[in-house]
Amino acid sequence: MDRSHQGQALAGTNFVAIDQIWKDHIKYEIDASRKWPAEWGFLRTSYKDLVKDDFQKREAKKIELPPPLTLPPITPISRYITVLPSPKPVPQTTSRQIGWRSSQPHLSLECYGKYARPKGGLVKQLNWPPEGVN
Repeated sequence: MDRSHQGQALAGTNFVAIDQIWKDHIKYEIDASRKWPAEWGFLRTSYKDLVKDDFQKREAKKIELPPPLTLPPITPISRYITVLPSPKPVPQTTSRQIGWRSSQPHLSLECYGKYARPKGGLVKQLNWPPEGVN
């Protein structure tokens, strides 16, 4: 519709019929919202609640093993292993955590320097066509 007819009634337009159609749409929507819980309310319940009566719980029987097959009681790992504090100090970095950017060059974890470059991917090294790899 162009702007010249804006605000004016167009020929062949029945505003009463359009209003009645809109009222019918609203009425059907309200009726559907009232009927929905009775017809489709079961969709709100979880699947476990729906099938809980279909499956019976099985009780596991505890098998008594003879003494040679029983395991000894579990002992804590601290009885066998002791962890001592680190003898060296943690390297100081700008974020006070261990990382690649250390504030002191002799504590840097970057051992290869900036000259080390990646050689590319496996596809490039094997001279494979890129469209052959997905």
